Amino acid sequence: MTADRTTAAAQTTGAALYRRFLTAFNSADFAEVAEVISPDFVDHHPGFDINGVDSYLDALNNAHATLEIRGELEEVLEAGDRVVTRVHLTGTHVGTVLGVPATGRDVMWETTEIWRVQDGRLAERWAVDDLLGLREQISVQEDNVALVQRVSDVVNERRYDAMDELFSDDFVDHNPAWSVDSLEELKGIIKAVHGTLDFTAHLDGLYAAGDDKVVMQITFTGRHVGLMFGVEATGRPVTWTSIEVYRIAGHKVVERWVQADTTGLMAQLGVALPQ
Repeated sequence: MTADRTTAAAQTTGAALYRRFLTAFNSADFAEVAEVISPDFVDHHPGFDINGVDSYLDALNNAHATLEIRGELEEVLEAGDRVVTRVHLTGTHVGTVLGVPATGRDVMWETTEIWRVQDGRLAERWAVDDLLGLREQISVQEDNVALVQRVSDVVNERRYDAMDELFSDDFVDHNPAWSVDSLEELKGIIKAVHGTLDFTAHLDGLYAAGDDKVVMQITFTGRHVGLMFGVEATGRPVTWTSIEVYRIAGHKVVERWVQADTTGLMAQLGVALPQ
């Protein structure tokens, strides 16, 4: 057999070996995986500490247990004892991954790998995964932003009792304009302001700030239709802004900080301001 034919045979063997591995990986047949991975397997994967076949099998088992992971081969390239693969990974987030508890979300990401073949087994691997993309898909920040969006929606829809499922029982509000000791008090204030200013909140911005806070930037528009700040209804259109920070825990709002342009609102209503 010529050198070229020998190389071609080795390349074909490498590709077939990887496909055998991927089939076993997708079916969680770890005994079969162990047949194609060298006992002294070396893995070069940033963020993971894997040494030897047993360590690698533990990692694969964890991936199945937490992500119900499955790979689809997009491309395989061969060069001597190296096999380069591009794989599309999919799964469902059913366990803690990257420190994030299960969300039940479907996820997908890409990985590129270089495998070294030795003695008919996969002996070494270099891998780069789109772990940032995966982290974004399972991030609690997305849920937190959606929660605060719902707060704005139910307020605009005047569905005050719907706020009960969005706020914790021990909710604390920090607002220079008023002091409330409970969600019921807050609901009462919002309802009263709806009755005097007939306002709608327009979100100018909604930003996740870490894993437990969301910042809301709002412009309120309305009409002065009732007694407000001691001023009888004028019918005037009014507008004011507010920046609010919500702290989330257990999928509910537990704390809020508010800084609203109350002075600008008072000026629009003709309230005499301190000189």
